[in-house]
Amino acid sequence: MRRVGLLVAVAVLAGVVTACGSDSDDGSKDSSVPYGAQTCSDWAGHMDDSEHWDAAKELLTNAKGSDGTEGDKAPSTSIIKQFEADLGTACDKGSSDDLLATVADDLYASNAAYYSL
Repeated sequence: MRRVGLLVAVAVLAGVVTACGSDSDDGSKDSSVPYGAQTCSDWAGHMDDSEHWDAAKELLTNAKGSDGTEGDKAPSTSIIKQFEADLGTACDKGSSDDLLATVADDLYASNAAYYSL
C-alpha cells in the first residue's frame, strides 16, 4: 500500500512540474516565460522569427515606457523591425547569459531618439 501511495505521489509531482513550465521536448522555452526574462541564448537558439518579432515589440514598448516616452503607444512596424535586427546584433556581440530586457534597455538608451519615432 505504501508503494502505491509513493507511486501516486511521484506521478502527481511529475504532472505538477510539467504543468508549471519546464522546457518542452524540443528544448524550447515555455512560452509563459516573459521575453525580458529570457536570455540572448534563448533568442539565438530557441526563438523563431515570430517570437523575435513579438519579443522586440514588447521589449521596445517596455523600454519606451521606462523613460516615460509614450510606453503605451505601439512602435511603428519599421521601428520594431529595426529594433529586432539591432537586438539580434547586440545579443551576438554580448554574453549568451544577458537578459533580453537588459540588452533591450541598453539598446534603447543608446538611440532613444530613433526608437521613439
